[in-house]
Amino acid sequence: MTTKKTSGRSHGFKHKSRSLMTKNAPRGVSFLLREYHQGDKALVIIDPRQHKGLPHRRYHGKVGTINQVGRRNVTLDIKLGNKSKTLITRFDHIKPFGV
Repeated sequence: MTTKKTSGRSHGFKHKSRSLMTKNAPRGVSFLLREYHQGDKALVIIDPRQHKGLPHRRYHGKVGTINQVGRRNVTLDIKLGNKSKTLITRFDHIKPFGV
């Protein structure tokens, strides 16, 4: 007789995000050459090759407005439901919206 699987929280982050965060091709450096300015729109696309500054998977595919640009990071305002969230992430995980 087998035991019944619990109906609580399932498997975890690695299981849920495995299909979302798979990339095979090597990454170039063109993303570092892009210039972002305050007020621009940016798309959050999680890159699994860089683990630093990794946003939560709920923000994958969301569009935000850039508030602040640093040397390695950028601060975005993202609308999530009825709330506005502030997201601090690296350049690896964003790309310009509409490009």
